[in-house]
Parts: sequence; C-alpha cells; structure tokens
Amino acid sequence: MEQGNALLQFVHKNAEMGRGTIPQILEVVEEPKLRNALQSQLNEYESIAGRAETLLRQRGMEPNEGGEMREFVSGMMIRAKTLKDRSPSHIAEMMIQGSTMGTIQMTRRLHTCEAADGEVLLLAHKLLRTEESNIEQMKEFL
Repeated sequence: MEQGNALLQFVHKNAEMGRGTIPQILEVVEEPKLRNALQSQLNEYESIAGRAETLLRQRGMEPNEGGEMREFVSGMMIRAKTLKDRSPSHIAEMMIQGSTMGTIQMTRRLHTCEAADGEVLLLAHKLLRTEESNIEQMKEFL
C-alpha cells in the first residue's frame, strides 16, 4: 500500500505539472491546430490529476502541495523560451522535451513500485501512455 500511495502522489504531481504549464503555453500559441492539440493534452492531464486526487482522498490522504513555486518557475522558463520564438515548431519542441522527461520519470518510478495496487498502476500507465502520445502528437508541428 505504501508503494501505491507514493506512486499515486507521483502521478498526481506529474499530471499537475502538465495541468499547470499548458495554460501558460496556450497564452502564446496562435496556431489553431496546435492550440487544439494542447487543449486536448490539458484535458487529459486534468482527468488524470483529478482521478489521482480522488484516489488519494479515498485513501485518507491529501495531494502533495507546493506546486505554486514549481509553476512560477516553469512559467518564467516558458516566458523566457518563447520571448524570441513562438513558432509552432519551437512550442512543439518544448512540449516534447517536457513529455520526454515525464516519460523517463514515470518509467523509472514504475520500475520501483511494482508492489503498487492495480488501480494505481493502471493510472500510472495511463499517464505514461499519455506522455508518449503527446510526444507523437507534437512531432507533427516540428
């Protein structure tokens, strides 16, 4: 159960990162097809984060907070990276880099949390598939 709870907190944190950064990126994206793709990704992160929150609360836990500083820093980085280049290709590259980091972190965590319960593992694998799908989706804009 302890591994499952740790994995669930990790899933929540990663989904929250997507949920927190995509709206900031959407502020600078003008290309309609890219906006739609990012909105779709945002919806998926919101769904996963919401499910993780529900499972955490059902287990008598609260989601780990502290994302405000992380969101502030990522927002500053997004603004800096898009100051000179707001092209769809550059935005897609940034998104691919973020999803690649998420894929690596999630895969590592899954390898260390094999004893987690099925429901948590399903959600973790869903997030992993989401990250992988997001990478493929963004390649179109490179």
